Order: sequence, then C-alpha cells, then structure tokens
Amino acid sequence: MAKGKRKKRKPGTGYQPDALNLEAVLADIEARLPELEAPDSGPLWGEIQRLFIKAKADPTQVASAVAGRDPQALQHLLNVLRGLESEATPEEEEDLPDVPGETLREAMKAFRKRLKLMRLDHESKLGRSPLTSGKDAQFDSILPPDQYPAEVWKVLARKGQLESTGRGFYKLPSQDQTF
Repeated sequence: MAKGKRKKRKPGTGYQPDALNLEAVLADIEARLPELEAPDSGPLWGEIQRLFIKAKADPTQVASAVAGRDPQALQHLLNVLRGLESEATPEEEEDLPDVPGETLREAMKAFRKRLKLMRLDHESKLGRSPLTSGKDAQFDSILPPDQYPAEVWKVLARKGQLESTGRGFYKLPSQDQTF
C-alpha cells in the first residue's frame, strides 16, 4: 500500500508567539490586585494566576499564593518580578529560635529513623505476591516526626542538614546515602 506524499513545511512558517511585554503584564496584575478583596473574586484569582505564569513567575509560589488566597504573597511576587525585593519570602527571613544542639541531634536521629522505616515499609514484601520481590523506594521527602516542633525542622533546614521540599516535607541533602 503506497503512502501519500507529505508536503514539506518551510522553516519559520509555523506559529510565532507574540513577544512578551512584561511591563504591560505586570501593570495588568497590579491593577487587578485590589479587586481580590471582593467576596465574589473567585474567577479573578484564576486570571491573576495565568498572568503571573505568563510573566514567568515561579509556578509553585504562585499556586500556593492563589490557593491560600494571599494577596500579600502575590504583591511580594510582583515586587520580585520587578526587581524590588529578593526572592526570599518574609517567612524565610524571620529569625528562628535558638534550639539546643542536643535537641537538633535527637531530631536528626529521629528523622533518619523515620526515613529508614518508611523505606523498609515501602520495600517490604508483605502484602504483595510471594513470587515477586519488594518495590524500590521511589520517594525523596517525608513528613518529619511530630514529636519535635516545626521550628526545629526549619533550623535544621537553615543549617543545611535537611532540605525543605515544601508543605512541611523534608529530605536529606544528598540522597546518595543508603540505609
């Protein structure tokens, strides 16, 4: 069965997106921010999110600000895009309490133990067919043990012993270690 001939397209004849006018997009966002305080502003939040994505803002920060209905976070993102503020959020710049070194060591020990048990549980053969082996652990971050307050985990992340992956999840900085 013979195939029909396809026409070759000339280079550059496809869809060409318009150049992004960043200042116009940022001015549009700034004009709409005061309207977000209205009680019936649900669809406007989606439009603001699309505009921020169009302006090349960090999608995770935009999504968390829109999901939390936080106009201050959106204003912060707008200032970051304009170059008026640094990328660090105000909560990251806050001073963390002094935590004793012994507590930090115990918290890290508890975190490693939780991570080890989570991997063993995930790789276990229990609950699977006896003819198959366990699965490899495919996760990179976990919720830390709740016997220590959130400030302890933030201090450990600030010191570089843990990495925050967002929404309360943390991971070890190098996943090369095996347990």
